[in-house]
Amino acid sequence: MRTAVITGGAQGIGEGVARRLLKEGVGEIALIDRNAEKLAETAAALTEAGGAILPIPMDVSSVSDCKAAMARVIAHFGKVDILANCAGNTERGGVLDTDEALFERSISVNLRAPFFLMQEAARDMMTRKSGVVINITSMLAYGGPPQIAIYSIAKSALVTLTKTAANTLKRDGIRVYAINLGWAVTPQEHKLQTELHGMPEDWAARIGARLPFGRLIIPDDVGGVCAFLVSEDAGMMTGNIIDLEQFVAGTMDVHPAML
Repeated sequence: MRTAVITGGAQGIGEGVARRLLKEGVGEIALIDRNAEKLAETAAALTEAGGAILPIPMDVSSVSDCKAAMARVIAHFGKVDILANCAGNTERGGVLDTDEALFERSISVNLRAPFFLMQEAARDMMTRKSGVVINITSMLAYGGPPQIAIYSIAKSALVTLTKTAANTLKRDGIRVYAINLGWAVTPQEHKLQTELHGMPEDWAARIGARLPFGRLIIPDDVGGVCAFLVSEDAGMMTGNIIDLEQFVAGTMDVHPAML
């Protein structure tokens, strides 16, 4: 039975990945999240669905806590086969208004935590010459709007880390991937859009209807890609950066007036 560690696993993308991996036969799952109450609820639901679930309430911004969490998972399950770094900090901050504290918060969650969690996981995976790491990055890694520049910078660095780690670990049987996530609807995104940007409660449906495929990305979409990446069907590829997006990076959309 394979064992997965999923950060940000209490809700949103992390929960979606956990549910899909459990459905695909990954029966042992450690969920890491700072929201202890929601984490307990999700862990209980996944346990009821047949999984052996280890909830670990913690903030991934602490390197020492990340290392301790991985040690706890290995002590509990005996190994780590899959690491999915889904936790993220989408706090707003631009080139001109990001202070040192905000810079540190973004880098610590979006880049530093995945690095040290992967480091600990890889050391265990190397003993079996097998393992998969998936980093959830963002389409904004290509460059984002001014108000979220610090997030874009961190995710861009995570893309580089993904390719570098894949190259480093390829002869140890460890595959490393990144998913550049497009606009997704999650509880945190809903909170940001309604409370910070003043969008109506049905913002996701309104915006989704105008997109090429008729809706925003949902957590199960990410789970489906992850299910493929951890399968043997993806066994002959590594270092791939997958754009989970309905617009094509590097191209321009045609305005209706031009048709």
